Amino acid sequence: ATLIFIGYDLLWEWLIDIRVKIFFMEYMILLVTFVAIQIVGMDFGIVIGIVVALIEHVASTTRVSSMGRVLKRSRAVWSNDDWVVLQTHGYNVDDPKIVTLELKGPVFFGSSQKLLQEITDEIGLSISEEEIKKIAIGTPHASTPHSSLRARRVNSPRTPKKSVKLISKRRIRPQFVIMDFTQMHNLDASAATSCFLQLAKLCEKRGILLCACGAIPRVEWMLRSHDVAYDYDTEISIKNDMLSNQNNNLRHGKLILFLTVFEALEFSERLLIQKVTSKMPSERLSNLQRGLSDVSTGSPHHHQLTYIFLNVLRGDLSEEEEGVVDTIQSYYEESEYRCGDYIFQKNTHPSSFYIVLKGSVAVPRDRQGSLPSMVMSGAGVQKKQSLSSSNLLGMMGDDGEHKSVESFHKVGGIFGYCDFLLERYRTFDAVAASSDGAIVAEFTKGNMDKMKKDNAPLYNIVQKLLLRASLGDLANCTCHN
Repeated sequence: ATLIFIGYDLLWEWLIDIRVKIFFMEYMILLVTFVAIQIVGMDFGIVIGIVVALIEHVASTTRVSSMGRVLKRSRAVWSNDDWVVLQTHGYNVDDPKIVTLELKGPVFFGSSQKLLQEITDEIGLSISEEEIKKIAIGTPHASTPHSSLRARRVNSPRTPKKSVKLISKRRIRPQFVIMDFTQMHNLDASAATSCFLQLAKLCEKRGILLCACGAIPRVEWMLRSHDVAYDYDTEISIKNDMLSNQNNNLRHGKLILFLTVFEALEFSERLLIQKVTSKMPSERLSNLQRGLSDVSTGSPHHHQLTYIFLNVLRGDLSEEEEGVVDTIQSYYEESEYRCGDYIFQKNTHPSSFYIVLKGSVAVPRDRQGSLPSMVMSGAGVQKKQSLSSSNLLGMMGDDGEHKSVESFHKVGGIFGYCDFLLERYRTFDAVAASSDGAIVAEFTKGNMDKMKKDNAPLYNIVQKLLLRASLGDLANCTCHN
């Protein structure tokens, strides 16, 4: 009687009362496990319940969208003419030529086809019946009767012509597509070939340059090992040729990988400006910075920082205010750092903010969780050269692992001002990244107080500069999406 009472109480608690505390599918798994235990016994019943739970997890993961479009721009400081070109063509509201997509979570065989469909929908790619057949050959997942790619045909007789017109108005095909893999922590071989390789081939036929950035070492290795992306040396050569105007062809059929999203955006912006204006500086990839027009060879009538202020503020300065900025020399200190030197470190007192005058400054990325930086394949540890292992810095973390890079600040870049204004400890490290080091203008609290007291017009211009920089960073932040 005691056992019956205890058993009845447990059954009531875990089959009746629990219904309002768990999700529907979890409750179904609970019922299936309970029934299986009654039929095949305790051990095999629990195994059946685990299998059903795994199937439900895979099914639920494939239903969740892991892709979203974000509005981001590079941190490069462009001349006013180049800025107008990007505004008119690159980031036009109705017809943007540069599109950034953010991917999250794991991508595997169960979700790859849904992701492929979402990306092609987002960038306005219509897939023909012949292309569907080729994709079906490349992956068995696209050949099933329920395949989303097979069901989604633009010329399908079931699709009303009116709806096709609406889709074509809403999705305009871009020329540059950047996929941010920063939050994509896993990718299997079938997804690499059935999704990203097929997407690269579709973009190649339509003249779209497909870029990816922020991939962790294991994802980058998976893309390169399955020929979804070029090997490291070939990729560097292709980038250099495109930047030096020796190769204007955007039809590559593979992904072009970058370390950060801002590098990928700057690369795309350069190519778009070159396409519109037929002008591009002939810099190599190892020194990927346009600099500012007339900074090094500019007019002697203006201070170097005046040109930076002019390009960041986009002509908001009058001629009188330009003369005011020329008096800034006594309010900052110019500091030079060798490659790899820390400009400041995390959790230190924020005594100043900085503007890059020469070279570049890198912000290292904090390691997320326990994601390994070493790639272990079936043949052992892989030591091929990659963006992750060749991050220009070779910085080591406290755990002995290489640090990657979150972003770069090139000439004209402003950094360290948020912690400075909020009077909080530094939230990130800043390291000189160029091979020949970096030169920065350092504005200390003492000098800013002196500027506010002795030269109020100049102080107001600097505040306007910091406001513009903060707006740019806020526009690139996707935490509010």
